[in-house]
Amino acid sequence: MGRYFFDIDDGSVIADEVGREIGDGTMLRREALRVVTALMAAEAEDARETTLVLSARNEAGKISLKVRMACQVETL
Repeated sequence: MGRYFFDIDDGSVIADEVGREIGDGTMLRREALRVVTALMAAEAEDARETTLVLSARNEAGKISLKVRMACQVETL
């Protein structure tokens, strides 16, 4: 179990100052995907084209996982 911080970059970096306790790599992946998909859904509701990058870093500051999601809307 360890504390991980989820920093978000959507063109501006928002550093996670609180973090969350996460048990293992599988749980880290699940939580990171849950967070980034919720953020992307909020962006999509505003019909904004964006790329979000979530970086999960441990207490030592080492990045353990990155998730990148892109939303692009094309009107045809």
